[in-house]
Amino acid sequence: MAFQCDGVRFFVLIIATLCFSLFMADGAAFYSSLILMKDVKTSPLYSNDSAAVADYGSWNLPLAERRFDYSIVEESWLIGGLFVGVLSGVWPLTLLLHRHGPHRLLTGIGVSVTLLTAIAPFVASAGFPYLVLHRILHGFVLSNVSPILGIIIAKWSASSEMGLFLAFLTGHLQISMIISTPLAGSIGSRCGWPSMLFSHAFLSGVVTVAWAIFFRLASPKRSKTPYKKIFTSIPIWAVWVATFGNYIVSQFSITFFYMFLVSALDIDVETSGFLSAIPFAIQIVVKFAAGFISNRMDLLSELSKCRFFNSLAFYGAAFFFVVVAFVHPEDKLICALLAMVPQAMIGFNPGGFNKSSVLVARQHSPTVLAVTQVILCVTLFSGSFLVPFLAPSGTLQEYSAVFLVYAAVLFLTNTFFVVFCSVEPAEWTAEGDDSLAKEAI
Repeated sequence: MAFQCDGVRFFVLIIATLCFSLFMADGAAFYSSLILMKDVKTSPLYSNDSAAVADYGSWNLPLAERRFDYSIVEESWLIGGLFVGVLSGVWPLTLLLHRHGPHRLLTGIGVSVTLLTAIAPFVASAGFPYLVLHRILHGFVLSNVSPILGIIIAKWSASSEMGLFLAFLTGHLQISMIISTPLAGSIGSRCGWPSMLFSHAFLSGVVTVAWAIFFRLASPKRSKTPYKKIFTSIPIWAVWVATFGNYIVSQFSITFFYMFLVSALDIDVETSGFLSAIPFAIQIVVKFAAGFISNRMDLLSELSKCRFFNSLAFYGAAFFFVVVAFVHPEDKLICALLAMVPQAMIGFNPGGFNKSSVLVARQHSPTVLAVTQVILCVTLFSGSFLVPFLAPSGTLQEYSAVFLVYAAVLFLTNTFFVVFCSVEPAEWTAEGDDSLAKEAI
C-alpha cells in the first residue's frame, strides 16, 4: 500500500517539489534576465547621439555585454512564447506520461530544461526569431507538470494529508520564484545577465540527477478515461473557471511584479529581485497554513471549507487589488508592500479549487489537471499581452487599470466556483482500475 511508509511518501513529496520548483525557476529566470538584456543604455556601444546605430548584440562583444533592443510586441512574444510551448506540449507529454510513467518523463524534462536554460544566452545572440522558437521549445518540455503532480497527490497522499501534499506541490510555483528572483537579482547585478541563466541551469541539473537516481514510480496501469463525462461535469468546470482566475493574477506575480517594481516604482534591480520574492514566501506560509487548517477544521463540511478558502483567496485578493489601484503612498517601498498583499491572499487556494479538483476527479485527476495546464498556458499567454497593452509605459497610473481588471476577474470566477463546486467523488471515478504499480525507492 502507498500509505505504509511515511518516510517514502514524504521523500517523494520533497524531491518532486524541488524538481517542479527548480524547473519552473528556469523559466522565470529568463524574465529577470530580460530586463538587463534589453537595457541598451548599459551597453559599451551606447551613445546619446540619437542618429547613431549600433549592433548591441554583436558576437564581437563579451556575452555579458550584449544587449537587445526589443519592441513591446517582441517582448510580449518572448514572455508569451513559453506559454505557447506549454500549451502545445500538454497532450503529447500527457500521452508519454501514461506510456512511460513520471520517472522517465520527468528525468527527460529535467535534462531538456537544463540544456535549454544553459544555451539561452547564445540563442539570444543568434537573433529574435531563434529566441522565440527557443522559448516555445522551453515551454513545450515544461508542459507536463500538473498531470505528474496529480499522480503524486492521488497515489502518494493519505486522505488526512491531502491538504499538506497540495500545499507543497501546488506551492512549487511560489518556491520557484523565491529561489529565482533573489538569485537572479544578486547574480545579475554582479556577473551579468547570462550568469542568471547559467546558475539556474546548474541547479536544475542537480535536482534532475537526484530524481533520476532516487525516485521510482512505474507506469500507471491503463484504465479507460471517461473524457465525455469529465468534460460535461459542472464541478470540474467550476475548477477550470477558478483556474483561469487564479493564473491570470499569478501572471502578475510571476512576470510583471518584478517589472512593476523596476519601472513603476523605480526600485533598483537587486532590491527588486529580493522584494519580488516576498509575496511568494508569504504565499508558501499561507498555503501550508491553509492546508493544515483545512485538514483539521472539523466545524465545517468539506464543501464549506472549499468555498471558504477559495473565497478568502479570490475575494480577498480582489478587494486588495482595488485598494492598490486607488491608494498610492508616497513611499515607494510602502507601495510595493501594499501590492504584495493581494498576491499573498492567493495562497489560500490549496483549500479551494485545487482540493476540489482532486476530491472530485480522484484517479482521473491527471486528466483534469492536464486541462488545467492548458488553461494555465492560455491564461498566462494572454496575460503576457494584457499587461503591456494596459501599461505600455509601465507607470503606476497604468498599472492601476491592470489591478482593476484583476479584481473583476477574481470576483467573477470565484462566484462561479462557489455556486457550482463540489467535493464529492464523481460517479465516473468508480469506473475502471485506478491503481498504480509502485517500485521501492
